[in-house]
Formats: sequence, structure tokens, C-alpha cells
Amino acid sequence: MISELGVTGFDLDGEAGVVVTRVVAAPRELVFDVHTSPRHLPKWMVGPPGWTMLVCEIDLRAGGPFRYVWRAGGGEELTIEGTFEEVERPGRLVSTEAWSGGWPATRNTLTFEDLGGRTRISTHIRYVSAEARDNALQSGMREGMDATYARLDAHLAARVTMRLELVPVPVKDVDAALAFYAGPLGFDVDHDISPGDGSRIVQLTPPGSACSILLSKDLPGLDLPPGTLRGLHLVVDDVRAVRETLLGKGVDAGEVMDLGGILYVPLSDPDGNTWMLQEIPKR
Repeated sequence: MISELGVTGFDLDGEAGVVVTRVVAAPRELVFDVHTSPRHLPKWMVGPPGWTMLVCEIDLRAGGPFRYVWRAGGGEELTIEGTFEEVERPGRLVSTEAWSGGWPATRNTLTFEDLGGRTRISTHIRYVSAEARDNALQSGMREGMDATYARLDAHLAARVTMRLELVPVPVKDVDAALAFYAGPLGFDVDHDISPGDGSRIVQLTPPGSACSILLSKDLPGLDLPPGTLRGLHLVVDDVRAVRETLLGKGVDAGEVMDLGGILYVPLSDPDGNTWMLQEIPKR
């Protein structure tokens, strides 16, 4: 099984199948997205030199259709259409696929295997017959898929992974702010340290969140006036229940606002930094 970067493997699978494998240097969540998003596909699945993808329509759900159209400089067009049978993010896609030009339809199964920062892409293609499979392999399929994967490598390498992890909250009194966030709001205290020179760093994380806040004193570059942060959102399942809980703990939570079906409740910390509880109702 292919495990090195930059190599495309082709293996026959039974009487009428082929398995194509490639390992790429990106996490599988991103690799899944670049295979299923119109924001990504036209940037790397462009076809032979001189071709561009003009249409990329995807309804990513079981039973949802997809349609791709490419055009060459001379005006020739190629269309691929199909239907998703299974969609299991970020590990598996099963679909039917039909090419224009009289090629027999196939049933394709893509799996994305997590290799610890890398991803093995395995494409199991099932043809209607051994003859159809062999004709495809002899048509330039190997060279075409290898070139396409090279463009995928370049597309992934050009992307920079970023994660929002820490938001500084400007406060006047770190202890008073800490009592508010760790008390009635129930944030978890991750760190409370004093590196020296009178400075202090307190990091807290809302329960269930991947992003934390920073309360600090005398840190270079973090000199926003206290109380100037506006509109940070805390997403909750039941905004009315959370509001009642916070009111019972002495937090001055505002009235519930319905903005187009999305519910909000405003609140402030002791310095005047504002927050919004947000509930997006399940459909």
C-alpha cells in the first residue's frame, strides 16, 4: 500500500475494478473538503493543460447530485455527472459517475485515512466490465490522475492552516474579571501566571469551546482600553434556559432577541466588554 508522498498507486481490484491510492501532506478534514467543495475543486481538478473547470455543482448529501464541466481552449467540453450514495465526513464518499462521450458509468468509493497529519486517499473504481476498466487504463487515465494529484499537492501546500485560539479581553482589574468569567459564566481557568515585571496572564476557556480568552495586566501590545471589546458570541443550545441560569447568578443578561430565527441575548462583563449568547435553532 502506498505510504510515501508524491506517488500514485494503481492496482487491479477483482474482475472489473481498480484502486488508485495517493498520500498527501494534509489532515484528512481538509483533504475531504478539497474533494467536495466548489471553492476548491476548480483550483486543482482542472483537466489536461489548456482546460478549465467551468461548472462545479455539488449537493453533498446521500442522494445529492453533482456535475462538473470542463472546456478546452478550442471549445471542446467534457462533463462528469453523478449522484452521492454515501457521505461520511471526513472519511468516506460513495458515488456513481458518468462521463460524456459514451464512457460506461462507474461506482466510486473514496476513503480518506488519517495518517497523523497526512492522509491516504484511496479511490475504488468499479466498472461495468473488465473491458471497460482496461479501456480506461489504456486511455491515459494513469497519467491524467497522476498529474491531477500533483496539482492537488500544490493546492494543499499553498494553503496555510490557521486556528483562532485566543481572544484578549481588555479589563481594568484582572481579579474582578476572573471572578466574573470563572464564577457565574463558568469558564474553565487554564492558566494563571505572573511571568515577572508585574505582568499577569490568565487564560480561560468556555465549556465546550476550542477558543479561549485572555485576561492580562501589563503585557506589551495588549493595551486596548478596558471595556472596548464588542459582540463576542457564545453559542448555546437553549438561550432562554442559559439566560435564566445567568440571571439567577446575578448576571445582567438582556432580553431574548429574535433576528430572523436566530436568538440572541446580550450581556456585559464588569468592565463593559459585551457578549452575545446565540442560539441557532435546529432544523
